[in-house]
Amino acid sequence: MKLNREQAAILLSLAVAVSSIFITLRLKNQVTAYQSQVELLQTINVNNSLKLLELQQETSEYKSRIIELQNEVDRNKRIVNTWRTYRDRLQEALVENARLKGRLLERELDTNLTTPTVEPRRDKFYIGDTVTFDIASETPLYGSYFEVRGPEGNVIWEGDPIGNWAEIGVYGVDPIWVVPYVGQTAYLDPMLLEEDMPLGEWTWSYRFSDLVHVEGTFTVEEPPQETTPETG
Repeated sequence: MKLNREQAAILLSLAVAVSSIFITLRLKNQVTAYQSQVELLQTINVNNSLKLLELQQETSEYKSRIIELQNEVDRNKRIVNTWRTYRDRLQEALVENARLKGRLLERELDTNLTTPTVEPRRDKFYIGDTVTFDIASETPLYGSYFEVRGPEGNVIWEGDPIGNWAEIGVYGVDPIWVVPYVGQTAYLDPMLLEEDMPLGEWTWSYRFSDLVHVEGTFTVEEPPQETTPETG
């Protein structure tokens, strides 16, 4: 069948129209997909903004809490420093009191006073230990003190005048006086064997004016190494 010009134009128009409809539908679908993606991105962005805001609020709260904790730490430091100040002043007062009592005892005690029993708590100390002595006397010798020398003969500690004596009484037996380990200090600190201190044989002397003079030795060594059993 032969088409005239008008019929051909109509068919061509229909073909173009149908093609345009499909193109339009495809474009609409693409636009809808893009809109969905945009909406999803907007939702993600909003959620992220909310999370960021939450994180900022939490960070602000943490910062406030950190400031509160730091203020609490500073307050506790001030309390500790104040306590240390009072403790040091009290310790200084006790040492000075022991020194004064010792001067009085020098005049009051009989020169035939029985020599106290004094010996190191151990014959061997290790680096990191605190050097202390077992002391027993029939009279509390306030103001007595220790002098401790290293292997080369140099003075490591000159102990504080001892003022902390405890009476131990047994029924039917004359009481004796002992010095607690905590009351044995040098320059207000325990006699601690620090890492840089020399090894070997140390000498010590316990002194109360010229009335009593006891001396002896102890050994300082490195701490023993821990050994593990061999596995076969």
